[in-house]
Amino acid sequence: MARITVNETGTQPLLIISTDVANGNIQTGNIVGANALSVGCLQDITITSSTGVFSWTDFCSVDINKLPTPADNEIATNVVIDDEKYFGNSSAAGNSAANLGMASLSQNKVEVQFLVVWNNDDLANVVNGGQSNGTYWTSGVGYVTSLAPTVSPEAPVWVTPMTLAVDGTMYNGNG
Repeated sequence: MARITVNETGTQPLLIISTDVANGNIQTGNIVGANALSVGCLQDITITSSTGVFSWTDFCSVDINKLPTPADNEIATNVVIDDEKYFGNSSAAGNSAANLGMASLSQNKVEVQFLVVWNNDDLANVVNGGQSNGTYWTSGVGYVTSLAPTVSPEAPVWVTPMTLAVDGTMYNGNG
């Protein structure tokens, strides 16, 4: 059985965010690289695909009946804060994710496209539809939420949880 490893050079997970939600190729994992924000220094990442279930009983059956309901999906991660990625890079284009940064994307409720690349941390090779064979990904549209930066004398680097609340369908695939 093949495993998706992330402990070798070049195989770490990568999270890319773009404000270009008009991209018609979200379902194929295509994200525009120009002025996208690569959320670096991930401590962990959890992809939750949570389809709900409605249960009911009736007099026609001795068992409980169930039907699936729409999924409530999200991407949760913990990130070591980089000043440009958190506060934005003023040299990037206007309302791009790179210009706004994670904090402004969240505070201003900006809808974003995201691409989580499970096992390839080479940004140049995964944007613009360039995932190579064997690269696994999850893509969709959503909102940056749950930022809560923290620091302490025992952990003197700013870290924050970050959640991407998925709006609509979350897609998966491999290159």
